Amino acid sequence: MKTQQSEKGFTLVELAIVMAIIGLLIGGILKGQELMENARVASTVTQVKAIEAAMTTFRDTFNAIPGDMARAHLRLPGCDAYTPADACTADDAGNNVGDGVVGFANMAGNMQGINSTTPLSGDAGDETTLFWTHLLLADLLGGLTDAALRTGTFSAWGETHPSARIGGGFVVGHSGGRFETINAGSAGASDGGIPGHPGATGDRVPVGTVLILKNTLVNDIDGYTSGTLPVSPLRAAQIDRRIDDGQGATGTVQGFGEDGETDCINADGTYDEVNKAKDCGMIIQIQG
Repeated sequence: MKTQQSEKGFTLVELAIVMAIIGLLIGGILKGQELMENARVASTVTQVKAIEAAMTTFRDTFNAIPGDMARAHLRLPGCDAYTPADACTADDAGNNVGDGVVGFANMAGNMQGINSTTPLSGDAGDETTLFWTHLLLADLLGGLTDAALRTGTFSAWGETHPSARIGGGFVVGHSGGRFETINAGSAGASDGGIPGHPGATGDRVPVGTVLILKNTLVNDIDGYTSGTLPVSPLRAAQIDRRIDDGQGATGTVQGFGEDGETDCINADGTYDEVNKAKDCGMIIQIQG
């Protein structure tokens, strides 16, 4: 006589418990990811404030703007340890050094990549790289090296320019309320508008020294396409709200996106926060 073995399965209660546990795990993972993104936003805002504070301290200490300092190789510790000895000072043949402008006027939106083994080109554009070198040598900012002056290496995030905690990195430059880099295809091109901004009239950039959060060093800000920028509109809005007014097209913090598109900023100037793609860069005033 064969013994019949009973087959046991999961009861509905047990299945419900398992499904509940799985749901909690998934929810915990998603919540953890959101917490990490929020932490990156907060850390990026802290970076911006640290750069702003470093620039202010430098100006108060040396009565000069980093990168724009005349005779920096005679004033900053270690700034004369390069070949040539004055490599740490931007070329002043055009009388641009010491004029209170980092780089050329209105050119903050331009490419700042070093694309040859000659690290600096010998004009006012050098100031946008030397800005970071001067802060490093003055012991006011970390996370950088002076490799561009020592060995002539190409520019890179975390080397010549600071990486951003949220992705991409920061470049610096001047804005007089417009950008010269914008080509004829951009909204606001005739008056130096910002790519991805709604409308041409009154489309103005924050005035003064500005940081630009972007994905690569080798693009002007009007050279990006959707999905190739460092942050989503939601994260851009979060950064903006922590520093400024939370509006993408006004104030001291503004967004930018693909030329002629509204993937980053809506027609009414608000960030398109339901869009999860990385369609936004940012422009942040650090000195008016």
